[in-house]
Amino acid sequence: MAAEEQTRLAAELDFYAAHKADWLEEHSEKYVVVQDRNVLGFYPSFEDAFRAGVGAFGITRDFLVKQVLEQEPVYFVY
Repeated sequence: MAAEEQTRLAAELDFYAAHKADWLEEHSEKYVVVQDRNVLGFYPSFEDAFRAGVGAFGITRDFLVKQVLEQEPVYFVY
């Protein structure tokens, strides 16, 4: 994996982690859209958040869509 691939969305994920506690109070279970260190908004579904992100940033720029949850889900792949 290229170094660039390892750092994609790093700023967005760091920003999410830094603000998650605050967001849980008002936006729990909603989906946040973050591009660089800027919040586009909070949305009730992944689909709404993704559409808003594509509308604002297009399909060539990276942006993060992440559900604001107290505990991150764990997925097992067999």
